[in-house]
Amino acid sequence: MILHLSETIRQINGLIFTDMTKTKIRNLIIAAVTFLLISASASAAKQPKYVFLLIGDGMGVNEVFGTQLYNRATGLGPETVNFTQFPVVTLVTTHSASSLVTDSAASGTALSTGVKTYNDAMGVDIDRNPLPNIAEWAKAAGFGTGVATSVGVNHATPAAFYAHTASRNEYEKIALQLIGSDIDFAAGAGFLNEARKTGHDSAYLEEQAKAAGISILRGDELRNAAAHKERVICLSADPEETELQYAIDRRPGDTQLCDFVQAGIDNLYAKYAKKGFFFMIEGGKIDYAGHNNDGAANFQEVNDFAKAVDLVLAFSDKHPDETLIVITADHETGGLILGAGQYLMNPGWLASQKKSEVILNDMFREFVGNDWKKVPSWEEAKDWFRDNLGLWDTIKVDPKTERALWESYERSFIPGSSQVSTLYSVSTKVVSDAIEYLNRSAAYDWAHGGHSGSPVGLYVKGSGAEAFLEVHDNTQIPVTIAKLAGYRK
Repeated sequence: MILHLSETIRQINGLIFTDMTKTKIRNLIIAAVTFLLISASASAAKQPKYVFLLIGDGMGVNEVFGTQLYNRATGLGPETVNFTQFPVVTLVTTHSASSLVTDSAASGTALSTGVKTYNDAMGVDIDRNPLPNIAEWAKAAGFGTGVATSVGVNHATPAAFYAHTASRNEYEKIALQLIGSDIDFAAGAGFLNEARKTGHDSAYLEEQAKAAGISILRGDELRNAAAHKERVICLSADPEETELQYAIDRRPGDTQLCDFVQAGIDNLYAKYAKKGFFFMIEGGKIDYAGHNNDGAANFQEVNDFAKAVDLVLAFSDKHPDETLIVITADHETGGLILGAGQYLMNPGWLASQKKSEVILNDMFREFVGNDWKKVPSWEEAKDWFRDNLGLWDTIKVDPKTERALWESYERSFIPGSSQVSTLYSVSTKVVSDAIEYLNRSAAYDWAHGGHSGSPVGLYVKGSGAEAFLEVHDNTQIPVTIAKLAGYRK
C-alpha cells in the first residue's frame, strides 16, 4: 500500500532523524512519486487513432496574435483563437535545404516526409529522388488518408502529401499523381493547370479522375460524402474556381474550407472508424493575403482556419482518448509587425475594410470605368476610398499622404504604370497604397510581400501531445506523428 505523499512526509517528520536526513528522504520520496505519476500518465495515453495535421499557410505567430487583436477590437471573431489554448504551444524552424527562407513546396515536403529539400521541390530530396511521406506511411499501415485545402487541390502544400516532382509548378503532373495515388479523400477549389496558363484545364483532369473510379463531389453533394466508399475528390461549387473566395468576400452559397473538412471527416470516419485515419487540412489563403499585405483579409482567413479547427475539436470531443490534433504553419508570409513605429495600436480601424484587396481592385476598376473622357475627379475618388476603406473618415489622412495617393491615382491613367504585382494577384497601385496606409494607421505593418525565415507556432492537443514538447524543427513533426500513431516503428 502506498501512503499519500503528504501523510508519508508527516510521518517522517515525526521520526528521530537529523534535519539533513529528513530532507534527503523527503526529496527521494517526492522524486519517486513524481516518476510514478509520469509513468502512469504515459502508460495511460493511448496510441492516437485519428490524426489531424492542420497547416495555416503563411500563418506566423504575429498573424495569429494579430488576429486576436483584430477580433477583440472589431468583434469579427473570437477574442481568443482556439488553438492558442492547446496544452502544448511551442515554436519550430522552417528553413529549407537551399535557403533560410523556405517556399511552400520545400516546407510542405519537410512536414510530410521529415526531410529538408530545396525550394520548389515537391516530395523529392535534393537529388530529386522521391521521398516517402506520412500519408503513404499511414496508408501502408492500413489507415485512411485525406487532404483538404482552400486553394487548388494540386497546390504545393496538399501535393506534398501525395506527389513527387522536381518542381511544384508541374501542376498537371501533380494532378495526375493525385489521381493515381492511394489518397482516400482529397478536397480543394479545383485543379490548377501548368503555370496557371497552359496545359489541360480542371474539367479535363476531373474526367481523368472519374475514369479512374474517383467520385467528384461539388456543392450540396459534399453533405453526402460519408455514403461514398470509393475514393473521393471534393471541389468548389463554382467550376471556374481554382481557389475558394476569401472569407471577407464570401457570398451565400460559396464553398468554404469547413465544407471540405466536414466532408472529409464524414467520409474517412465512415470508411476507417475502426482502424483510424490521417487527415491533413490547409488554410491556404492566409498566405495569399500575406503576400498582398492585406491585414483584414489575412485575419479573417485565420478566423476561417480556426472554424475548421472547431470542427476537428468537435470530432475530438467524441473520441477524446483517440484523437491527436497538430497545428502549425509552413512558414510566415509578409513579415507582419505588430505595433510598428508607435506605442499605440488601432486594430479596430481595419473593420473599415469590407472586402479583400483583390475584390477592391475589381470595384475600383469598375468605378474608374473605360471612358478616359469621364475620369472621376480626385474628390470623387476620395469618396470611394472613404466608403470602402474609411480613409478621410475613420482614418485621418495627412496632407503628405493625400498628395502621394493623389499622385498614385493620377498615374493610374498612364498605361503600364499603375499596377503592383504580388505572387497571387495584380493590384492597381493606388488601391494597394491605400490599403497599406490603412494597415500602417492601425499599426499593422508588413516588411515585404514574400516569405520570412521566422519560426512559426506549433500547437498540439490530444493523445501523445506531450511528445511535441521536444519538437523544434518542422522535419520532426511527421516523424513524431508517425511514431505515435503506429505508421512507422
